Amino acid sequence: MSKENNKDSGLINGIVLIAIGVIALLVTFFDFSIDWSEILKLWPIFIIVFGLSILPVNKMVKSILVVIMILLSCVLYYNAVKEDDVVEEVLYYDNSNNKDVTVQEFSESFKEGINTANVEINYGAGSLYLNAPVEELVKASNASNYYVQDFSVKYKDDHADICFDGKDNISVNGNTIDSNHFNIALNNNPIYDFELNVGACGINFDFSDYKVSDIDINSGACDIDLKLGDLYDKTEVDIETGVSDIRIGIPSNSACRVECESVLSSKSFEGFNKKSSNVYETSNYHSAKNQIEIRFNGAISDFEIYRY
Repeated sequence: MSKENNKDSGLINGIVLIAIGVIALLVTFFDFSIDWSEILKLWPIFIIVFGLSILPVNKMVKSILVVIMILLSCVLYYNAVKEDDVVEEVLYYDNSNNKDVTVQEFSESFKEGINTANVEINYGAGSLYLNAPVEELVKASNASNYYVQDFSVKYKDDHADICFDGKDNISVNGNTIDSNHFNIALNNNPIYDFELNVGACGINFDFSDYKVSDIDINSGACDIDLKLGDLYDKTEVDIETGVSDIRIGIPSNSACRVECESVLSSKSFEGFNKKSSNVYETSNYHSAKNQIEIRFNGAISDFEIYRY
């Protein structure tokens, strides 16, 4: 590449870096939220910009074209985010108008003397909901035109292991994954440990009516909305995720500590004090009866904790 092309490439790279720097400043110092999952969809723009940098045309023309591409990216991002703002609030999936969806129902009676339970959920793409407590040990449904769930409950003394294991089933009315909805409700007597291993999912779990000791989430690109409660002395939450939007509600009287290992992520921690570069605590962390420990490891995500 000639020296002239090197200079032109440097100019274009400079424009791109300035744009990225402006976004980083907005996220860091202002109440400005970025949906990184939509940003990643714009990856072809970088190929176009690289192509522009090696075109044998005037550098002013190149610069103008790069600025146009950046503006086009902004327009595409805005339209995508605007469409995503329409949120469908669904608790139980209604398949009455969709004959291609197969519904599985699961239920296990509650046995007196069960004090602790593990809940493991393995699922691919779709929407998952934890609903209000029920009299049974567990009651769940899976509505999908792609996934089937294997369900098992194993007992040992006063403990129960509850497992839902999602399996691909392309023989069920086609092989698309347009309509996957998994709902679960539990008895509120035992103390629960949750393990969620999911792909690209929307997770809406309200734990506020349950005694929860541990929540472990391993996910891909997800939209995670958790509401924690104060019915157990200490709750630990571990989240390992890719590009995700994560929102966690904690009771106003609970103490909370957050360890957040993330890059290129926005953080909003209402009512927290920053203790170090990655550690945040509420002012009542050492005095409150109920404690919540949250550990987050991910990249290019939006992470918010709010009080309720």
